[in-house]
Amino acid sequence: MAETSLQGTRPRRFQPRGDLPPVPRLDISAEQWLDHAQALDRFRAWAEDRATEAIRWYLRDKQAKRWASRLLRAAAVVTGVSGGVLPLISGSVHGINPNLGYIVLAVAAGCVAFDHFFGLSSGWMRDIAALQALQGRLGRFQLDWARWQAAQTGATGSSAWAAPGEAVVAALDLIDELVTGVAQVTEAETSQWITDFTSSVATLRQQASPSVTSPQDLITWGNQGGPSSG
Repeated sequence: MAETSLQGTRPRRFQPRGDLPPVPRLDISAEQWLDHAQALDRFRAWAEDRATEAIRWYLRDKQAKRWASRLLRAAAVVTGVSGGVLPLISGSVHGINPNLGYIVLAVAAGCVAFDHFFGLSSGWMRDIAALQALQGRLGRFQLDWARWQAAQTGATGSSAWAAPGEAVVAALDLIDELVTGVAQVTEAETSQWITDFTSSVATLRQQASPSVTSPQDLITWGNQGGPSSG
């Protein structure tokens, strides 16, 4: 799915995962705008580079999170089943401590908690959604640009613009729509990541500390033995 959207773009060196790198600003002088076709083509390539760079970044990020999420989920299933079976077979198999099952179950719970608090599975799903949105926007832009070129050459039988200046403005509007769309997708995914991360941190703090909202709660918690009770 991603390969078809990336065809026709210039190859780039593989970049390690990390922050999405900024795309350098495209400088076009006033003299270069005398050749409208060449200037617009440079802007089109610049906008497509922004989209394809974002797609490549999400592809790399998705692969790492998919691998980690599947590994943790598989480990949780295996250790969960093993932890439930060990106490059952300890009576018939010599040398198996039934308490070992609780340790294995704790490992299973730890795998699920690690996946949840670090957002591996949810991040994988966010990457998939962002990829589909970016590829869809890039595909629509390429079709709209082809339609614009066809109208420019008269291949459609008529021109939608009365003057060349209107055609240039229409092309810039298409480029602006693609650049804005890419920014909207990445901002929405980042906002969702912040929301998920904040929620995970709040849940972790709530589980790691007692709920003390008044002096009476503090006295009650202290009478129960504090964090060492239970």
